[in-house]
Formats: sequence, structure tokens, C-alpha cells
Amino acid sequence: MKNLYNKGKYRSFEYAKHLRPFLKRIGNKKWRKTEKQEIENQLNDFVRFQKARKKKQFKIWVKITTEDNVRKYSEYKNFYSEKSFQDSIKRNSVTHFFILKNKNNENKNNR
Repeated sequence: MKNLYNKGKYRSFEYAKHLRPFLKRIGNKKWRKTEKQEIENQLNDFVRFQKARKKKQFKIWVKITTEDNVRKYSEYKNFYSEKSFQDSIKRNSVTHFFILKNKNNENKNNR
């Protein structure tokens, strides 16, 4: 990497004569990164395939109503799994819950 720097155009085809040293440094950094990658790509004969995207994890949106000493309040929560949702409902203070969105996109009203 010794003496490897961009002697030509920096940003949007402007020459570096009127740029500040800081901007020159940033331009050289970017240039070195891209130049190094291009050289490696030319040396490698094989083609890299992009990784397949993972399936987006679906959230279960729920409105849970709880009651503590005559005071009643509701909160909206989301869960990634059925098990965590069932565990949150098992609490003694839960009086009512309403599933806003689940895996089948159906609304359910329980308890």
C-alpha cells in the first residue's frame, strides 16, 4: 500500500487541487478500499452468490387487560413465539386479552 493514492479525480469528477487536506484523506481512503476490492475481484475467477434472505419473523400483536386491586389497565404487546405469549397470559392479574395479529391474520377475543 506504499505510495498508493488517488492522483486523479475525487468527488464527482473534480480534481484535488482545491480540496482541503481532510477531504483529500477521506477521498483517498474510499479510493483505496474500492481499488483493492476491484483488484481482488479481477484475480478471483469464481462468482460469489448472495446469501438467501431469512424469512421475516412474524410478530403476534396482543392487547392485554390486567386488573390489580380494582385498578384496570390495558397494554399493547408483541411476541415472537406462541410460548412467550401463552406464558404472559398465565399471570393471575390478566382478565382479558385480544389478539390483533397472529400467524393466520385472524382476530381472536378470549377470556
